[in-house]
Amino acid sequence: MSKNIQNYFTTGELSQLCKIPRKTLLYYDKLGLITPELIDENGYRYYKRSQLFLLQLILTLRQLDVPIARIKDYLANRSPQNYRDLFNERIDFFTQEIAHLQAMKTELQSELGKLDHIDNITLDNITLVHEQAQYLYLSNATKENERFKERSSHIARMFTHLQKDTALTTNGFGYIYDTEILQDFETKHLKHYFYTLHDKLATAHCYQKPAGDYLTLYFQGVYMFNNKKYLQMLADYCKAHQLTPISPLYVTSLCDYWLTGDTDKYIYKLELQIK
Repeated sequence: MSKNIQNYFTTGELSQLCKIPRKTLLYYDKLGLITPELIDENGYRYYKRSQLFLLQLILTLRQLDVPIARIKDYLANRSPQNYRDLFNERIDFFTQEIAHLQAMKTELQSELGKLDHIDNITLDNITLVHEQAQYLYLSNATKENERFKERSSHIARMFTHLQKDTALTTNGFGYIYDTEILQDFETKHLKHYFYTLHDKLATAHCYQKPAGDYLTLYFQGVYMFNNKKYLQMLADYCKAHQLTPISPLYVTSLCDYWLTGDTDKYIYKLELQIK
């Protein structure tokens, strides 16, 4: 070998100096990002000093989450203008990431607020509450004779779509029933499943639950096993106070499998807009 290998770094030496696994350097070699300056007859790889600097550049770009393909393109086309373009791309990327992280933080803070609300609710008591408008993310419409498995598929698809449209999918699941359910508890009047939202989303699945006066009732236990009792309470209250329902029935799960493994401790909120 004609060159003085004393001034070259082995793969192990270079990886140790840069605090990276040896296999990472071999991987970059395989991808064509940084190849050894020399390979001797025994297969040992040697890197020159300029490649140390090149590796530092690569590692910095990886620290900035620059994709491998983009790094390879930049290394083949280095210039002040391309450097500027690359870093402007990263600024745009991190701006979006910061917005995403902020949205996740807001969602988590909201979840803590829900817990505080749950701690202070009164069960089995109907109250009249003036609610502000709220956005809901709706599933596709259900059909009257759908099987349980088909209805469950609506839920799965809703959550799959929701994960693409929101920063973080947390607790906030519910059902929308026709108002007729107050007169006929036996027939299924389910129209949509929903998920509560903080803000309007640019999707056809986003629905605005209108502001207005709502009869509100909280109860504990699984909805499907307790709904007749509480639907009857709402129907009797409307009749006794000569109130007319003007909205679907909204059923929101406040405490469910997200918060407890005991189904007897589940908490639901029933809401019905009246005039």
